[in-house]
Amino acid sequence: MEKTGRREGLLERTARLLDLPADVVAGAPRVELTGDGELRMENHRGILAYGDDEIRISGGRLVIRVVGEGLKLKAMNGSELLITGRLRAVELE
Repeated sequence: MEKTGRREGLLERTARLLDLPADVVAGAPRVELTGDGELRMENHRGILAYGDDEIRISGGRLVIRVVGEGLKLKAMNGSELLITGRLRAVELE
């Protein structure tokens, strides 16, 4: 099956058939910000560094660096986490 001049990959085809975003099927990290006070992340691979002003999270191929003031890891399970505080920056490394 051709798609824009290249073969459609298994993950792309699965995502299309299930009507899901490809990043969800692939397990890629998904980050959602609510204002400057809350960050939710799905598909994380663990916390690499934790402090009041910086939290570094493994996203597999990416490292997500959250910078702010009074940062707190409010909730975390095997695939999701919630960070609150005064968020100043979110960087991808």
